[in-house]
Amino acid sequence: MSLSDYHLIDLTEKHLDRVLTWRNSKHVRQAMYTDHFITPEEHRQWFERVKQDDHKLVWLFTYRDEPIGLVNLTSLDRQHRRCYWGFYMGELKAPRGAGTAMGILAIDKIFQEQKLHKICAEVIEMNQKSLNYHQKLGFHIEGRLKDHIIKNHQYHDVLTLALFADYWQEVKTELRQ
Repeated sequence: MSLSDYHLIDLTEKHLDRVLTWRNSKHVRQAMYTDHFITPEEHRQWFERVKQDDHKLVWLFTYRDEPIGLVNLTSLDRQHRRCYWGFYMGELKAPRGAGTAMGILAIDKIFQEQKLHKICAEVIEMNQKSLNYHQKLGFHIEGRLKDHIIKNHQYHDVLTLALFADYWQEVKTELRQ
């Protein structure tokens, strides 16, 4: 894996159709809080809100200039220097290691360019793959939100996780090796 093959770029209007396809794909919806089919109008409204909201950022993740995923920052709090992040690999045939590359690039961008101190995450308890991914990137569990969401007519707990800028430097060195 060469990190130079991967980039994060700002989401623009020309990418909206592809991102909507990803957001409506089964593998993305099953890991999200809301899993209804998103209409083009809802998608357009979401994009307009993102463009106007200083507390949100969305980056397209590319491999050799081809979009393959998305990183989403919300609740961007510059006073307390923290945010929540979400992400997904839109393309199922992404290269091996692409998820790790996405995490490294996004976390570097959050801590270095955005100058934040803490990244917060929430993972639905049944999503072991996402929990493992977060822990690989250095996130630690901070808590549990009991019966926090309903999916498939059942309540599910949500785990809260965090990663701090100083600890990231240690983790990043190990991941790059």
